[in-house]
Amino acid sequence: MKNAVLDWFGPDFGKLNPLLQKLHRKGARLNGEVDIRFGSGVAGWIGRRVARKLGVPAKAGKVPFSVEIHHSAKTLIWSRTFADSHTVTSEFHPVKTYQQGGYWVESTGPIKIQLGVSTEGGNWQWLQRSVSIFRLPIPTILRPKVSAGKAIVNGLYQFEVKISLPVLGFLFGYSGTLKEDVEETIG
Repeated sequence: MKNAVLDWFGPDFGKLNPLLQKLHRKGARLNGEVDIRFGSGVAGWIGRRVARKLGVPAKAGKVPFSVEIHHSAKTLIWSRTFADSHTVTSEFHPVKTYQQGGYWVESTGPIKIQLGVSTEGGNWQWLQRSVSIFRLPIPTILRPKVSAGKAIVNGLYQFEVKISLPVLGFLFGYSGTLKEDVEETIG
């Protein structure tokens, strides 16, 4: 079955860990717990506000977490649910292909992030290229740095997301280890 991820990677899809390949062939629901963290001082204050605007709980600590991964011919969709009540949905649209130096555009509300992909070690690491809000590009000096990726460790999906700002440093992030809900395969 073809989808946006398979088409974008083409023959390089095989560089991903077999469990990541499975995840992006069929889609799935992953469940577990995430640890939400915030920076200190002003960075933490800003981080809590940014998290709240994105739909992430603004309180540090471990919370239940699930993510549903859907594919279509032109889109990859991630719906993340924190603490059974806060849902953040992102749509990822491919541009060009992996072999052509292409990237994905993640849209979460008015925020758009251009993301390249590294498959080193069979993992999937997003490589931020640019950020815009309401279609206005954010200059590099003001641009938040988003670090995100997923890996397979001992047969489980491990991931981390971190957001920081120049000068202020770490604003907030979350990470966790998830397992596939085998009764919830999503197309």
